[in-house]
Amino acid sequence: MDYSTDLFLIISGWGAASPGWLQAVALVLTHALLLGFIPVAGYVWWRVDRRARAALAILISGGAAWVLTDPVKDVVRQLRPCRTFPVRTVEHCSEVGVFSFPSGHSATAAAFAVTVAVLWRRAAAIVAVVAVLEAFLRIYLGVHYPHDVLAGLLFGAIIGAIAAVASKPSAKRPPTVLADETAAAQKC
Repeated sequence: MDYSTDLFLIISGWGAASPGWLQAVALVLTHALLLGFIPVAGYVWWRVDRRARAALAILISGGAAWVLTDPVKDVVRQLRPCRTFPVRTVEHCSEVGVFSFPSGHSATAAAFAVTVAVLWRRAAAIVAVVAVLEAFLRIYLGVHYPHDVLAGLLFGAIIGAIAAVASKPSAKRPPTVLADETAAAQKC
């Protein structure tokens, strides 16, 4: 925890000391990155996999990660670092929830990224960078410890992997009796 706290103080200090325009960009970007996965889901559906469950898997994995982090936060009950330390942060502490572990933004980004990467391997590096950037921004803005975002990334990656596997077509099913009879009748 000490290492995470030290790293938080360094990174959030960069955020607090950065120019106002950069802080504004970071505040917008932390939400825009997540919203950006919506058109990505549509593009993956259109370009790669035209099954509705592929696009839905991306959106549902992100939504599930977002929703499922709240019960974990309620159980762990770790206060946000901006509520624990008297430091200046980019995002005002009153604008975020009380608890921080795990990071919902990081979990959502990781869930989106893993689902997209499994469905469309060409995008893996890009979506991984987006997820890591999202996690970094949460520390930079002063609302999460590094261990919060790492736990969020892991939590979201698990949800994304489950969603991606669930959206894949199942293995070739054994033919039905009717299909066997039809094939035999066609041979005759």
